Amino acid sequence: MRAYKKLKKIFYRYSIISDIDNILQWDLSTVMPVKSRKNRAKQLTLLNEMKHEAISNLEIRELFNEVESEELIPDDYSNLREMKKQYLYLSALPLDIIRKKSMLSAECEGKWRLAKTKKNFNIVKNDLAKLFEVLKEESNILSDAYECSPYDALLKNYEYSFNSNEIQKLFDSLHPFINKIYSKIQIKQKKEEVIPIKENLTEEQQFELSVYFMKKIGFDFKRGRLDQSAHPFCGGGFEDVRITTRMNKNDSFSSFEAVMHETGHALYEQNLPRKWTHQPAGSSGGMALHESQSLFIEMQIMKSKAFQNYLSDTLRRKFNLKSNEWTSNNLYRIFNKVAKDYIRVEADEVTYPLHIIMRFNLEKKIIDNDISIRELPDLWNEEFKKVFKFDVDNDANGCLQDIHWYAGLLGYFPTYTLGALIASQFSYCMKKQILQIDEKIASGDFKEITKWLKKNIHSKGSLRSTKEILKDVTNSKLNIKFFKEYLTNKYIN
Repeated sequence: MRAYKKLKKIFYRYSIISDIDNILQWDLSTVMPVKSRKNRAKQLTLLNEMKHEAISNLEIRELFNEVESEELIPDDYSNLREMKKQYLYLSALPLDIIRKKSMLSAECEGKWRLAKTKKNFNIVKNDLAKLFEVLKEESNILSDAYECSPYDALLKNYEYSFNSNEIQKLFDSLHPFINKIYSKIQIKQKKEEVIPIKENLTEEQQFELSVYFMKKIGFDFKRGRLDQSAHPFCGGGFEDVRITTRMNKNDSFSSFEAVMHETGHALYEQNLPRKWTHQPAGSSGGMALHESQSLFIEMQIMKSKAFQNYLSDTLRRKFNLKSNEWTSNNLYRIFNKVAKDYIRVEADEVTYPLHIIMRFNLEKKIIDNDISIRELPDLWNEEFKKVFKFDVDNDANGCLQDIHWYAGLLGYFPTYTLGALIASQFSYCMKKQILQIDEKIASGDFKEITKWLKKNIHSKGSLRSTKEILKDVTNSKLNIKFFKEYLTNKYIN
């Protein structure tokens, strides 16, 4: 056990450095002064160098060879498997690539914030071009290490269990289905009266509402917090899970939906197996699994009729709202209104996958060198017009709307729709196991739901792969039929 114990110490150190990195990233995106960005980029670069040095050394390779002769329990073998994944990634990449990617990501993200405010892609164009060149270098190096395509190599940074061919088959089945069901939903929803909200909740009320439901669903504020940023996200580290949202004074619920989504992520992080804290096996699974947890809370729970009953009661009680626009039926129709629009994070669950399919296609073209950065806005607008059938009005509603590419997260987008498919499959099984689930949600009782998620998913960490957890919980591999049936039953039947 000598070699394995030594490996655990090394990866413990790596995890602690990652926690520091994550907190600094959160600070960068929330409260850090604008002119501090360049120095923060240096700090983050140094931390990434430290992570690289901690793992990508010859001693680890020797320890991996030595550990082969040691007898471990099954969970230790799982931890060792995850160690090897992290080692393969960092040992394959030269330190220079790590350094450049870290510096350019921090700088590019800063320019993106200005560009988005100004609705002008040209402000960030050159920075993005430099960042993408490094990402292409990374993808080519990793493709050799992983023995896969360059784009699949980037996907592995976020999801190990699915490759681009598997994703493409799922999307090829999903796209025509969405187009077909969308037309049917439009016909049906045109007959349904929706009372517009005349006076929106104040930003203070929106924040209060979010905190209330975060607590109800199970978020532990002694180990986390809620703040504001330009783009909602969940970050932080062990025992310090940070959620952010963005307020919209013209929309009572856009922030609330974002918070519910991020709370799904946060619950996962707060309920990871404590026995494996600061070990690879104790970290969350791939991002498809992570997104399944956020979308489970946001879509399967928050947008249900049962939840809207409880939301309506809460709004009336907390803010003394009496008019008909705040009834549960009206709120249900507001939250489940299906309409094609520019913004991914504000999209309904029916049209949301179209945003992801479009980005997935663009990402592959970027990595395959089919487009240059200066062509990105025009290509984005062309692809958007093909999918959504109307024109993009400005860059902020187009290629500048998401932070991902400007933060170096190329390959992340497909995990959102993979997560939606997984969430619907989990939900189907959970509803068979928890009796009177709708009644419990309508009364504000989420304990059995969070307990079920913790037992079946959260507590597994990375001890099991995404595909293994899916099979364990649902007795089936990923099957798109659950998502199709869920949308059909909810919106058509």
